[in-house]
Amino acid sequence: MQEKYNVGIYCRLSRDDERTGESVSIENQKIMLSRYVQEQGWNLYSAYCDDGVSGTTFDRPMFNQMIADARAGKINLILCKDLSRLGRDYIEAGRYTDIVFPSMGCRFIALNDGVDTIRKNNEMLVILKNVMNDLYARDTSSKIRAVKQSTFRTGKYVGCYAPIGYRKSPADKHILEIDPVTAPVVLRIFDMRLQGDSFRKIARTLNEEGVPFPRGFYYMAEGRPNLRGETPYWNDVTVKTILRNEVYLGHMVQNKTGTVSYKVHKQVSKPKEDWIKVEHTHEPLVSQEVWDAVQRLDNHPSKGRSGSDGEISLFAGVLYCMDCGSSMRVLKDYKSRKRHADGHLGSYMAYMCNRYGCGGKAACSSHIINFKVLTKLLLLDIHAKAMLAQNSPAALKEKILAQKNAASLEQTKALRATLAAVDKRLAELEKLVVLAYEDKVKGVMPEALCVQLMNRYEDERRSKLEQRTQLTAQLEATQEDEQATDEWLAVIRDYAQLEELDRPSLLRLVKRIEVGEKYEIAGETHRDIKIYYNFVGYVEL
Repeated sequence: MQEKYNVGIYCRLSRDDERTGESVSIENQKIMLSRYVQEQGWNLYSAYCDDGVSGTTFDRPMFNQMIADARAGKINLILCKDLSRLGRDYIEAGRYTDIVFPSMGCRFIALNDGVDTIRKNNEMLVILKNVMNDLYARDTSSKIRAVKQSTFRTGKYVGCYAPIGYRKSPADKHILEIDPVTAPVVLRIFDMRLQGDSFRKIARTLNEEGVPFPRGFYYMAEGRPNLRGETPYWNDVTVKTILRNEVYLGHMVQNKTGTVSYKVHKQVSKPKEDWIKVEHTHEPLVSQEVWDAVQRLDNHPSKGRSGSDGEISLFAGVLYCMDCGSSMRVLKDYKSRKRHADGHLGSYMAYMCNRYGCGGKAACSSHIINFKVLTKLLLLDIHAKAMLAQNSPAALKEKILAQKNAASLEQTKALRATLAAVDKRLAELEKLVVLAYEDKVKGVMPEALCVQLMNRYEDERRSKLEQRTQLTAQLEATQEDEQATDEWLAVIRDYAQLEELDRPSLLRLVKRIEVGEKYEIAGETHRDIKIYYNFVGYVEL
């Protein structure tokens, strides 16, 4: 007696498959499979369709629903047109046909490939088909990547949305032209930043004035609602991204991100040397002078609270206690221990450890420092380094890099060694998976052991891929020192004659200042002060 089957038919179509023609369309897959179910006298429970989803990933909405229904016993046969509809990752596809489906008591049929898991003589056919589908996905991904990179190198824009301030030319969607509606918003953001406004303050001002956020402008121009569920507000990250985008200089910088591999579609940042930059591809929105000024300011975390008079103190957001790491608060009228001739105590503007101010001596010590003394010390340090940058730039650069490399050389070696070991293990895991399949087919390995090994290999593979992404990001950071040093030398040399320290100059130059507590040596009072500059950090001469 024939077993009663409740069938779930599965259809999938990716953007790459669309090039093949109508024969693989979702509708044609459903018609063909539904007819086959009817001819066999089975019960069609449901059709599960993923349209526009790559076969290299198994995280698909309707596929997941189908698996859930199979686990719940609602279906006991899964039918698809061929194995490539199931997926193009031979490891995952093989795991489903050999392990997952049988463990759920679910039969699987790939109609055009003649694959049926109820038969025990086609295991090798399934393996070969899955490998071929995987190779097809790899080849297609490689071709698409080559076409995109070729387009990048010609300076053509590739993206769903034009950057705010621009629109795609009606004559050629790969060419950007200035958008008269959104360009004033971008120009205003650059102007506000030049005035010293923080990223957050710029975002808050735009929100208060009801200026649509970048994607909002796009949907307004399209005349349709935004159904993506995004927060319709400006934020500091959006502002920062605009201020650092060279598209506003008229340059095209692309290939900044990509997927981990043709199987793992997680987007990751690429190292700067992989970026593809083509200059003067379209009309700029800002001048080079404005851009340079903003970048000097932009590379500093401009933060600080304003006082009761609405003014932000000179060192707000820059000055920290060396011992506890707390920020230092301004004291506008700190009483001195010294008395004037008339007997009253003198006062001056000073900074004090904020943790001490809140918690007293149990939390930290005062670290009181005179504002004028601190300003004078900072000017002297800036002058000294600016003169060296003018007169001996090569020697100063060598010294800075030597200080940095002393701390990071061993770390870089260790990161590279670990990355090489991870890559080697990933290659080994691929081989182990193939060997496990072969041993199972030959009857050398029991199915239970094969299932155990496959689960272990898959868990380790995912863990190694995540580790590889983290290691690559860490290595990128260690390779930016030399370029950062060159940028710092170009900035600092212009301040050899700086007479008065203002906040814009401070933020362009300095990232952090740490103030130590006073201490005595042989009856003399000393204090450690460390100045960390933008780009290079602490420079010890």
